[in-house]
Amino acid sequence: MRTILIEDEHHILGMMERIVKEEPSLEWVGSFQSPVQALTFIQEHPVDLVFLDIEMPEMTGLELATYLPERTQVVFTTAHQQYAVEAFNLHATHYLLKPITEQMIHNVIPRIVQRYESIQQKNAHQSCRVQLLDRFSVRTQDGNLVKWPTQKTEELFAYLVFHRKQVINKWVLAETLYPDIDEPQRALHNIYNTIYRLKKTLAEHELDITVNTINNGYSIELGDSCACDYYDWLDAPNPSISKTDLKNRLFVDKDYTWH
Repeated sequence: MRTILIEDEHHILGMMERIVKEEPSLEWVGSFQSPVQALTFIQEHPVDLVFLDIEMPEMTGLELATYLPERTQVVFTTAHQQYAVEAFNLHATHYLLKPITEQMIHNVIPRIVQRYESIQQKNAHQSCRVQLLDRFSVRTQDGNLVKWPTQKTEELFAYLVFHRKQVINKWVLAETLYPDIDEPQRALHNIYNTIYRLKKTLAEHELDITVNTINNGYSIELGDSCACDYYDWLDAPNPSISKTDLKNRLFVDKDYTWH
């Protein structure tokens, strides 16, 4: 399991890093004293498990946990018991009280492994059909229409699908989806939130669609079990629809200006 550590006290971070590196079930991929830097890493790399301190500057561990993908497990570490209820409301795998010992980490590993296996089984993919021509829609193999949590989540998905497998820089996405926001950092924060909602929606429907994070950009890849009418047109040796007709038929029920 790809594991990171987030702890603002250097000596505790070093001790936990040593223990995690020695644990055969875990793969250490990073340690962070800054929760903001850790969040950036998580948004750009797949992470299965986070050991997460609660009381930190810049952002609390409880706040950071709300940005994590659904499949990422959290083990909170703190010196204070009063956060336990809120931590488990965030579906924490466990809650360790400091001082953290090697035995405490070893004791929680079976629970982490069991939950990881359960998550892997749950993530069996469904096939789907993505329609960009005429009315934009995404349907599961059962014919159910995917409902998006926000209009921007839907538009972000449409934009990335339209730019097939292209890595789109996060600043380009911010300018495209939030042109009315004058503060670049606030627009970028909205992109991070929208990416999180997009990943969560795809996971909830168990779709064979992957959101890739590469350097400072994002792309979408449809798995073999998902089809798209626009991709059918791109791949056809002799498409039945001309380029002009295609442009006029893309997203006709949306007011997207970028295609």
